[in-house]
Parts: sequence; C-alpha cells; structure tokens
Amino acid sequence: MIRFYTKQQMQQMERAAVGRGTTMQQLMEEAGAAAVRHIRKKGPAEGKKIAILCGKGNNGGDGFVCARLLSRMGARVAVILAEGFPASDLAKNAYGAMGTLVNVLDWQKNPEICRRAVQQADVIVDGLYGFSFHGELRPPVATLTRVANGSPGLRISLDLPSGVECDTGKAGADTFCADETVAFSVPKVGHALYPGARYTGKLCVVPAGIETEILDRTGAGLLVPEKEEVRACLPERDPQANKGTFGRLLCLCGSYGMAGAAALCAGAALRCGAGLVDLAVPERIYPILAAKLSEPIFTVYPEAEGGFSPGGKAMVEKSLSLAKAVVVGCGLGRSEEKTRWVTGLVRHYPGPMVVDADALRALEGNLAVLNEAAGVRVLTPHPGEMGGLLGLSAGQVQENRLQTARDFAVQYPKTVLVLKGAGTLIARGQEAVLMNTTGNAGMARGGSGDMLAGMIGAFLAQGMEAKRAAMCGVYLHGLAGDLTAREQTQNAMLPTDMIARLPQVFREIAE
Repeated sequence: MIRFYTKQQMQQMERAAVGRGTTMQQLMEEAGAAAVRHIRKKGPAEGKKIAILCGKGNNGGDGFVCARLLSRMGARVAVILAEGFPASDLAKNAYGAMGTLVNVLDWQKNPEICRRAVQQADVIVDGLYGFSFHGELRPPVATLTRVANGSPGLRISLDLPSGVECDTGKAGADTFCADETVAFSVPKVGHALYPGARYTGKLCVVPAGIETEILDRTGAGLLVPEKEEVRACLPERDPQANKGTFGRLLCLCGSYGMAGAAALCAGAALRCGAGLVDLAVPERIYPILAAKLSEPIFTVYPEAEGGFSPGGKAMVEKSLSLAKAVVVGCGLGRSEEKTRWVTGLVRHYPGPMVVDADALRALEGNLAVLNEAAGVRVLTPHPGEMGGLLGLSAGQVQENRLQTARDFAVQYPKTVLVLKGAGTLIARGQEAVLMNTTGNAGMARGGSGDMLAGMIGAFLAQGMEAKRAAMCGVYLHGLAGDLTAREQTQNAMLPTDMIARLPQVFREIAE
C-alpha cells in the first residue's frame, strides 16, 4: 500500500522528530537540501537560471535554503518574494543565511523584472505555500503563479503545489501547475486526490530529516492499494472444486429499456470467477438477454403495474434464498413499489449485497435502513448518487470527497462505501480509506458502473470479505479500462470492450 498523510499527521511527525532532538531549523535544511539533490539530477547546477518563488512562511524558508545551496554550486538564482519579507522565524533565519550570492527580487515592487526572471528561467521552483495552505490563491500570488504556469522552464513544487489543499486536494484555477513535485518525507493526501493530483505532476518523495521509525508508526490518512495487495486477495481455484465452490450470485437488474445494464452486470460477474450467476429479470426483457448471454441461469419473473406480480415476488424470493451474494439496482427502475421492495431487501437479506444505481435512489431519505441491515452492504454511488443520498449536489460531494466518504462510513458501519470517480474511494467504518489509481476518463460512460457492480458481486459470492471485494473490483475494473484504452483509445472504448479484456487483466495480475 502507498500511504498518504494529512496536515495533522505531518505536524505530529514533525513534533515527534523534535522530541528526539531534531530542530525545526534542521528539518528545513534537510528539506531544502533534498530538493536541491533532486534538481541536480536534471544536470549540473552551474550556469543554470533558477527562479525560486517564495512565500512568507516555512515553505518559503525551504526555498531560501534551496537558493543558498544552488547559488554555491554556481547556479544563477533569483529569489522572488511574492508577499514581501518572510514572516516566520524559521524563514527569516533561512533568508538571512542566503548571503549576497542570491539575487532577491520583490514581486510587488518590481513585477516586470520578476516576470522576466521567471520567463527566462530554466527551472522555476515553487516555494510559496506548503501543507498548511487552505482556500484559493489570491493576488498578488495568483498573478505570479499565472506567469509561472505560462513560462517554458521546468516547474518544480516544494512539498505541495501552491494552491492545493493538503487534506482535500482542492485547487483553484491559478494553482501552480508543477511538472514535478518534491514531497518531503512522505506523500500528502492532496497529491493523490483530484484536482490536486492534476497539479502535482510527477511525484517524487525524498527523505527530509524525519526518522523512518516515526514515519512507520504514524497512521496514514489515505491508502492506495497496489497490484500485490490485489493479487493476495484473489481466491485460488481448487483443482477439486465445482461451481458451488465459487458461489452463486443473484443479479436483480434490468427493466424495460434497461436490458443492457443487466447484461453488463452479469457479463462482468461471469468473467470474475463466480460459480453460478442467476440473472433475475422481467419477462419483457428476457429474450434480449438470452440472446446476449449464454452462461447465466435466469429467474424470469412476471411483472405487475409498477413492479412485481405476486408470483414474480415468490420467484425472486426463492432465488434470494439460494444466493450467496446479491447485486441489486443496475437498470432496475424506480417505481414506488420497487423502492419499497429494495428497502426491505436491503434490511432483511442476510448475505452480502452490492447496492447500485436505481437501488441507491430507493434509499434516498431512508439511510437508517443501512444500520438495520442483516448483512454487509456495498454501496457504489457516483457523485450525483452520493449527493442524492446525502441531500447535496454532486459538486458539494466533489469538493471534499475524502471527508464525505469518511463521515458516511463512520455513520453507517455495516456499509462499505465505494465513491466512484477519478480516484475512487473505498471506506468502511473507522478503517483507513482506500483510493484507487487505475482507470481513465474513457470509462466515464454509461454501463461502466454496471460492470463494476457485477465484478464486486462475483468476489462477494466467492466469499471474499466486503472491503477487499470492493478493492479488488475497483482496481481490476480500472485496469481493464487502462488496457482497453491502450488498444481502442479513450474515445472509442466501451464497457463491453472492458469486459472482454478481463481475462487479460487476470493474466497480468497473476504474472
């Protein structure tokens, strides 16, 4: 797992380092020296034009250390004070230590000279704000970052791109757009979450004076699974197994006009190892699905106005009694009767269940049922559906995805939340939140979520613990998207293409 840290956790680690005898001044020196070592990997410093943008706080102090060390190596360094003389004692000390080799310019007093220094620089170092920043950049700093973002030099941020919030990844339009970010000691949550990830560029984590023991014992704010964790979770296929060994998944999906959602859900589940997939669908769409899929068994139920006929309910209930796991909602429809039925199903079904799409809409205004559920529930909302559950807009959810996911998971501890989007989040109770890094924008089309629901359902049916099932489903779903995009482009790829790549995905994971 890759671990990302919050502002509070960073401050905790710094205090622990100071408690062991390291001073904050030493930590600043270590950070500046580490950044210089990174810059020197690009080539000799001698003769290179370097503009270092410095704020008033300790991130500016890191920049002053860089300026002093680079100037001693023969670089032509211009320090640009964005907001005047430094304010913190640490930064003042670092400023005073620069001496006379460094050319210090004041952005507010001499903007044209500063502008030329930035535009002509080979390297532009961002030391404006660090992990304590919040809000949005404002003039005069925002004007300076616009100049830097439009300049041809290599842009390198110290610790975090200025304008990115450490704990949320929030970033305004004038955020410093780094080609590379040198993160001190550990990566920060803002490096991983969008839109902060977009401004981070290539992330390079460098040791900066905090001992490994302190880093290891500090809990992370966000975990990113890698291939090894996913591989370790996937069930082995026993040579003596039969289809019953790998579970029976019931997919309660589809309605008139939405047969495709059911097909994608069941098709993905079949490719993820479920022993038997039972697709429960209304009579009207059975012929469409039977022509598409040969492998599932079908529970074909008669409908009544707005939902199930009495006989249809009995058929579905029998299938529920046989299932080891359930997926409900993909293209199911949103009638009042189905809303009541879904609510009861979420409350009473004893096994694990994936709740997606229309089934999520059925829970709006009735989330208390999640704490009454007889089994674990994996909810898979996109931001709009998450907003519907919480009475928020999709934009409000996106503003603070991580905290939204954390708060929901704590309030509904029987639930595993899969908050979809760029960097899908997986949260359960008080446990560390997971963030997925596979996938691409080509997956942003109808049907991708139905595929994901089926994949997670297949892993649940095989007996995988719910949070692990969600982690594996999301990671492999994204990997299928990445393989498909390489071959078919993000514009042209379809969910059916991704399902067809799942054998290749499992082969890649195994290797």
